[in-house]
Formats: sequence, structure tokens, C-alpha cells
Amino acid sequence: MFLYQISGGDKPTQDVISAIRKYAPILNYLHFFAQDGSSAHERFTDNIDGTFDTRSTATSFDTEEFTPVWGDFILKAYGKTVKLDTLVEEQGFAVASEMAIKLLSWAENAGRSLQSRFMDDSTAVNAEQTNGLKKLVALATVSDATRTLNAGGDNGLQVLTGNDNTARKSQQALVEQIKNLIANVGGANCMLMDFALLSRLSTVASDICDITLNEFGVQIGNFLGVPIVPLWNKFDGTPIMPWTETVGTSTDCNSVYAFRSGEKAHLTAMTTKAGLKVYPMQLVTDKYQHLVQFQMGLGTLSSQCIGRLKGIRLG
Repeated sequence: MFLYQISGGDKPTQDVISAIRKYAPILNYLHFFAQDGSSAHERFTDNIDGTFDTRSTATSFDTEEFTPVWGDFILKAYGKTVKLDTLVEEQGFAVASEMAIKLLSWAENAGRSLQSRFMDDSTAVNAEQTNGLKKLVALATVSDATRTLNAGGDNGLQVLTGNDNTARKSQQALVEQIKNLIANVGGANCMLMDFALLSRLSTVASDICDITLNEFGVQIGNFLGVPIVPLWNKFDGTPIMPWTETVGTSTDCNSVYAFRSGEKAHLTAMTTKAGLKVYPMQLVTDKYQHLVQFQMGLGTLSSQCIGRLKGIRLG
């Protein structure tokens, strides 16, 4: 299920979720599961040898001893208390409409924040955070080097514009490596990249990659049927995916991330049965306030559901 399907159907909650989804399109592709408790211990889905063996008469097939592998999810709380001063009411403004404006304005900026948190959060940096996609891929790469692919060469792949042979070769190499990334996660249902890279990709591979508007009027890429979420700037104006990654001697690289998601499968997120909740407005001392809160724990339940393609440069 998606977060908006789990959350309450009251108007303030659904309005806030819609505003957040507009600026955090990853919520349209990341599946959640909801259950009671503050943590979960869920079984991996792909840790058994699923091969066919062969045998002859009077021999037996090899046996497969099933040893369960588990993924752990620990809920972390995300939210904000949105306040409106009673002075506004005394000045003649309608509290309900003013609070609704304030709440939606916060939600749009919160969507930008949540998009970056899905990528950047790390329990190693702050124990109150869940691990984001970058951290999950980095941890997975420690035990499985194929979770991170190199776009090309010791110093990355420079993707050039133009139609000469050198430019075309670099463009073809980018397309091939992105196809490899999709296959590397078992068939991605979402990719994420900086918008400048998406713009270049849709230019040099316009026959298989384009940019359209989603239901919220937000630009979303499409590469051979796989949606691409463009990573814009954070709320503070800094990029989510800066062109400052180092590969070899190149210090101007960037990456593409991909994932496969399902409910209690692959890359998935735990939340409570309340989902995202906007609590009813209350008057607390001299402020009207809404508490907005949801709990989330992001993790993986298969070994090949997330991946990164690093070392991409624009020339």
C-alpha cells in the first residue's frame, strides 16, 4: 500500500498528504506496510537457492536447507507542530481558513524535506532518523559489491552532447549502463536522479526517455517504462544530488539510484496503522496548533532490490 492509502480520510490529512506527494513523488512508488508496534522483524523473500538440479537413476537431488534471513524495521517519528497565533484571530481573520493556508504551505515545503530525507537520512548521523536510500545502498555494497555499478572507466563516464562519434559513444554507454542498473535490481519500478541528468538523458535518448507531467503537474521522467523521480533542491536550496561525487580523479560526478518496492517485499517502509496523521486543531495557551506526525522505518526484504550507478559526468 502507499502512505496516502494507509492514512486517514479526513480532509486536513488528505490535503496535507496531497501537498507532500506533489513535492515528494517518491511516495507514489514506495510501498508501505502498516502494523502495531514500534519495530518489525520480517522475513527476506529471496534467500533460498531457487535453481533446478539434475540427477540420474539411483541418485538424489541436492538438498536445500532453508535458513531464514530477516530484515529489521524500527519506527522513527517525523512531523511538525504547525501553530497560528491567537492575535491573528483578534485581528479579524478566520482561524480555520488561515490555519488551512498555513498547514498546506508547510506541507509543500515538508514534501521537499521528506524527498531529501528518503535519500540522505542515516541512523549513524542521527539515531532519530531511519536509513535513507543512499545509506541502504552503501551498507548493501559492503557485502555485495554489485549493488554499486561504475558508469565507466576509472574516472567515470563523461556524457557529451552532439552527434560526432565520441559524443554518440558516450550517450550509448549511458543508456546501456542505466539498462544494466534496472536489471541489477531485478527490474526497477523507480529510478532517482538529478534533474540535470534527466534533462540530458531525455535529450540524447529521446526515443526511449521522455518527461511528462503527473497528476500534480510535476515533471516525471520515463525510461523504457520505468518512472524517474527528478531530485530537485532541498528546502534550503542545496541540491539533493550535488555534482561533487569523486570517482578516480574526477570530482564532478553524480549517481543514479534505483529500487524495486513492494508491500513487505524488496525496498519497503514500515509505518503505523494511522499512517500520516493530522491531529485536530487545538488551542494551547496563546496558539492554535495542528500536530502532523507519521512514523517510518525504511528497509529491504530482498538482497537485490536497490542499486546505484555512480561516476556520471556531464560534458
